[in-house]
Amino acid sequence: MPPLVVIRSGCKHVEYLENRSTWRHAPRLELLIFGFSREMCDVEGMHAFRCADCGNVVADRDDVVSKTFFGRTGKAFLMNNMYNICVGPARNRYLMTGMHSIADVLCSQCDFVLGWKYIKAMESSQKYKEGKFIMEQAVVEDDSEEHAWNRL
Repeated sequence: MPPLVVIRSGCKHVEYLENRSTWRHAPRLELLIFGFSREMCDVEGMHAFRCADCGNVVADRDDVVSKTFFGRTGKAFLMNNMYNICVGPARNRYLMTGMHSIADVLCSQCDFVLGWKYIKAMESSQKYKEGKFIMEQAVVEDDSEEHAWNRL
């Protein structure tokens, strides 16, 4: 049976469990050694995105839907899932593609704003975005790029 992952959603930190074969629960001793509090550790060889502020794992490269989006700070990724995050309250906002109901996405460890979640799209052509996340490239670190530089 694959390990379980804790996903935090909403300001009240409601926890959802999802089966993911690429993530594992960190042992309690390991959490105490590194100073983490109930955060997830990644598996060797996984392509993780980390919060640029604190290094918390927030997404997996396999969850990237598109790399052609733009956020507040420039280039952004459209993601199926994000992990170890808090989702703020929803608000209506007029974006480049029309009116959307969105909610800010923050790192669960340091409250750094990573992007937003599409709650509802008002235009029918944009309905595919509902429930997906925008993760801004400038506020995350890519493990794949870091390992490539370390090999040189």
